[in-house]
Amino acid sequence: MSEPVVIRASSLSSYADCPRRAAARLFKDDVLAAGFALRELPNGIGAAVGTAVHRAAAVMLDEKARTGVLPPADIATDAAIDSLREAAAGGMTYDRESPGLNDAEQQSARMVRAYRSAVAPDIQPLIVEERIEAEVTPTLTLSGQADVIAREPGRVIDLKTGKRLGNHNGQIGAYSLLARSIGLEVKEATIDFIQRVPVKKPQPDPVRQRHDILQVETAAANILRTMEADLRTFREGDFSRRLSPGDPWSFLANPSSKLCSAKWCPAHGTEFCHEHAKEEEE
Repeated sequence: MSEPVVIRASSLSSYADCPRRAAARLFKDDVLAAGFALRELPNGIGAAVGTAVHRAAAVMLDEKARTGVLPPADIATDAAIDSLREAAAGGMTYDRESPGLNDAEQQSARMVRAYRSAVAPDIQPLIVEERIEAEVTPTLTLSGQADVIAREPGRVIDLKTGKRLGNHNGQIGAYSLLARSIGLEVKEATIDFIQRVPVKKPQPDPVRQRHDILQVETAAANILRTMEADLRTFREGDFSRRLSPGDPWSFLANPSSKLCSAKWCPAHGTEFCHEHAKEEEE
């Protein structure tokens, strides 16, 4: 029997948007074994800024969990900038909001300061970025590293950055289910969003999004069931649906997704997925 596939909680929202794009990452070994080639995606500055802000937030909340107080802002901003420079050393693609590394460093520093002043004071951290794993089925293991699980009132918190806030019900629901799996009581689930904007614009204040626990946990559970069924179909086929083992249609494709492009999808334009819109040739 194959080893269980480890499913990151962060992948659940992506799977709901486009199962085939997500499968190209989650089930890469199965896809390659079926004879398909996938594309390697470049490192993007948006994700690097997000990682940098997360690292700084973890530094702050770790200190608060130990001592009850937040560290000086410079310690957190230094951690963010170090993270960015590490990422840039391996090659980076920039965008309109962050046209260069200097811009990204300035953005990260002010996003960290916004988090420290408006978000961190309200959090009483119990667990900070601690990975939790739980067996979902013999095929899937759910793994998640919530940014923070707060002591009171039993709140799972996730930090998001970027140009806009998408739908992350599946991910925050997965964190809640994982917290329950180790005996923690969860009463609230929130997402704190800090927008990344060009340095010429003022930094927007963080936004807090509250979620209904039952709704997000139900979303997570049903996405996981769909993942398992789709993977089983890809491995074994489903002749009632005229799908042989290894058929890409084991995973639905969503060409209407905003992320359906060569920039975001390792399956885009490969034999594993031809569902994206074609440009007419003159």
